[in-house]
Amino acid sequence: MDFYRKKVFPALAEGLWLVFLFLDLTNMADSTWVKFAAICLCCLTAFLGCKTADGKLVALALCFTVGADWFLLVRNDHYVLGICLFLIVQLLYGWRLCRLGSGSPALFRARVALSCLLVGFTLFPLWCAAVYFINLCVNAAEAFVLGKKHRAFAWGLLLFILCDICVGAYNLGLFTSFTWWGSWLFYLPSQVLIVLSQETESGDAL
Repeated sequence: MDFYRKKVFPALAEGLWLVFLFLDLTNMADSTWVKFAAICLCCLTAFLGCKTADGKLVALALCFTVGADWFLLVRNDHYVLGICLFLIVQLLYGWRLCRLGSGSPALFRARVALSCLLVGFTLFPLWCAAVYFINLCVNAAEAFVLGKKHRAFAWGLLLFILCDICVGAYNLGLFTSFTWWGSWLFYLPSQVLIVLSQETESGDAL
């Protein structure tokens, strides 16, 4: 299992990453299913690391990630639902950070309540996306504060931010020649790093 996680999984993910980037850059074919297969690979690998509470938490977050990509990538509809699923992902990562020693449970509960209140105030997609993105940025900052032991998780969240910046820029019509494919340039590596940050054994997070 250790060989698969450290050697086979990154190699498979890199192969899929190169394939869909090639398809996007050349416009030879639709890359949607290659991208979705790559995210499903991350989810499956996360489930193989469900030996600890941390491993189970990351696997659960990856399940919601797959769900979000099903709506936002594959179906390309139900945008509010997809964004809300990504918000759940970030709240799960926020709970993970809390368990790893960043912040207190009381503050995390307040954060969850505020996020739900803000999203529930209006289901306008841009508003929901803003609440989600703020949670992502908070998580990334907290992950870097945790130090080198959790560097893979921190860098994964940072790449997640870069992906979403590309998505936002594309939707605004900015730098569309790059942001159209640039979001997935960052997105898949972010998910791979997050999976590799799982604590499959006590104290082994990267």
